[in-house]
Amino acid sequence: MKALFSMKRYISRNWKLWCCGIFLPAFFSTATNIYFAGRLQNYVMMLTQPRTSFQDIVRILLLSLPVLLLLSWIDNAGLCVFSLFLASTENDLRNDFYKSLVQAPLKNLQKFSQGQLLTRYNTDIEQSAQIVSYDIFGVIYPLVVGTGYTAAVLLADLRIGFLMFLLGAVVILLNFLFMRRIKRIRLEILQAKESCTSNCSDAIKGKMSIRQYSAQNRMYNKIEEAAEQLYRKEYSAVRLETWKLLTSDAAANVCIYLLTPLACVMASRGYLSVAVVLFIHQLCRCFIMYTQNFAVAFIRYGEHSLSLERICPIMSLKSELTERDDNKCEKVPENFDVTFENVCAAYGSHQVLNHVSFTVSPGECIGIIGESGSGKSTLIKALMQLTDYQGNILIGGENCKNISLHLLRKYISCSPEHNDIFSTTVYDNIRYGNLNATESEIYSAAEMAGLPAYREDFFRRNIGENGDQLSGGQRQRVSLARALLRDVPVYIFDEPTAALDADSESKILNTISKLKQEGKCILLITHKASTLHITDRILRVEDGNVCQL
Repeated sequence: MKALFSMKRYISRNWKLWCCGIFLPAFFSTATNIYFAGRLQNYVMMLTQPRTSFQDIVRILLLSLPVLLLLSWIDNAGLCVFSLFLASTENDLRNDFYKSLVQAPLKNLQKFSQGQLLTRYNTDIEQSAQIVSYDIFGVIYPLVVGTGYTAAVLLADLRIGFLMFLLGAVVILLNFLFMRRIKRIRLEILQAKESCTSNCSDAIKGKMSIRQYSAQNRMYNKIEEAAEQLYRKEYSAVRLETWKLLTSDAAANVCIYLLTPLACVMASRGYLSVAVVLFIHQLCRCFIMYTQNFAVAFIRYGEHSLSLERICPIMSLKSELTERDDNKCEKVPENFDVTFENVCAAYGSHQVLNHVSFTVSPGECIGIIGESGSGKSTLIKALMQLTDYQGNILIGGENCKNISLHLLRKYISCSPEHNDIFSTTVYDNIRYGNLNATESEIYSAAEMAGLPAYREDFFRRNIGENGDQLSGGQRQRVSLARALLRDVPVYIFDEPTAALDADSESKILNTISKLKQEGKCILLITHKASTLHITDRILRVEDGNVCQL
């Protein structure tokens, strides 16, 4: 029941819809079937009486029909309300998941692969929403309906009613025996689906490299292997489901085929009337059907709780803002020099930065060089508080760990090496740098980054997923324009000219020179000697240490 308690807040958000959706169908479906079975019993009794006229039969039918239609309409209205609750809950889950995704610390999100995140967002959320909807409905509905039917049959004949109750308990017990095994195999299927999603994602992201290096067969073999693994898991699930059909479902069918003939035998011996036999037949058939649904609901609950267990680690991640910002400094520093004091950082047992110390003053551009993997990007992540580190990083003499993240990131604008391009227009991609920027400010930032600001068609067209409709240089300049849209005291440019031609590089260097003249602190990571000439000092990162050239 742990999963149910974890989801109770979603019930409280729309408790009126939940109550109507759960209890209206249960009570009115019970009332409909019991009323129909009672009317059927009366109808048969009237037929067996010689004085019953055709008009009497028509009258009882016409009187019964509006009541049955009304009860059925209320039953269906409750089901519609319940569908609204399910849609609302699923939407709330997606919003909460997405909120955790965009606000959680980067270091925590890096524990999950893209395939895991996509599978949990697309599949597990949909499954989890059913815990407080169809799973609870599948328990309460048969419980209410089954109790009503059992009571009605017990009143009609105690022996048949007790036997019906006993056989229903056997059906439920057999289903419970399968529940743990089904839950385990469903977890394996979800993990296999994650593997398939990851491989397909790799094939999409690496579509150019796959073709360039003729790696189609290798990628196909990887996807085929993942698909084969998924097939084996699903085959096991089908085999288990078959055993369930041959046992618990067969027991349920025995109930249906046994109780009515038994009632007929009792009627032939004079223990029951024909009208009572029809009454019992109608309710027994429905009872067994709902008993099966009751057991299946618990199996589904076990499966869906797996999905909840998979999304909870992500949804329980604290926002990096609330995790750090309690009692943090909101004071704006008097100056914005950036100082590293004995900064150390490691990934596992691998030491990336080892007692790094240096200062960047306003109006100064520091060039940072080093081999790939030497720790250059870790320096930047540490400054932006995106990774754990030891030591002190100061802005204007204030320790960054003591400054609220919201305020700290107002001071810093970064253009990363692997630029994040969103599936929208060039204009909107740049606007992410400052959502309050005017149109003229956006075009000005684009011009500073060397983009053709005069081409309206270029800015307004959709550039596809990951900016596939742009060249590498254009993607780089969009990322630069986004960073330049923000007027901040500290700028970080990670390989800003790596994908640019000489003319575009010259425009970017002129922009950086203007920023220096405006008194900005600039950290410039680059491998290009033609870019380094604009820097005031050059720092080399090597084996976790930083030395000035």
